[in-house]
Amino acid sequence: MPKRDIVNAFQNIAAQWLSDLEHYDDEQLYRKPEKRNWCLAELYDHVMRVARTYQIPNFQKCIQNEPKLGAPKNLKGVLIFDLNWVPYRKIRMESFPKHIVTDFTPTCRERGELLGDFKAFIQEVSALAPLVHQADLSIRNYHPFFGNINARAWFSLVEIHMRHHQRQKMRLEQWEAQPK
Repeated sequence: MPKRDIVNAFQNIAAQWLSDLEHYDDEQLYRKPEKRNWCLAELYDHVMRVARTYQIPNFQKCIQNEPKLGAPKNLKGVLIFDLNWVPYRKIRMESFPKHIVTDFTPTCRERGELLGDFKAFIQEVSALAPLVHQADLSIRNYHPFFGNINARAWFSLVEIHMRHHQRQKMRLEQWEAQPK
């Protein structure tokens, strides 16, 4: 099976998410179906928070040869990274350790700030692309769900995480389109 172009995959999904963000009105961006659900603004913030606090730092540990090893890559890791299969599973933040919940829980930010930050986020991730092609793929860092994964897998997690949240994003968009 040929390797996926993970840089292009990120750029494609990020461009679509950016286009969507630019076209949401305030009601679409901030309205929640239920109190405990996120709005679209919070979903965007969450995707950036996870990438910046977890995925990118672990990618950089692989690049800098500072791995933290654990169990080998498991079946979930093989399905996701080798076969490009992203299962859909609802995950509640409450199921994570407290420090992760703190890092990953989104805030609801003002539209202009969110839009500017999402554009900066796309540039930050895109700037890492040359490192993906130069990475020593034998250097791995531990992920609690997937086992030891290399820099390429850590980088691809940014796009995979966005794909994981795509259904949630679509539900929020469709919910907003319903007559009130």
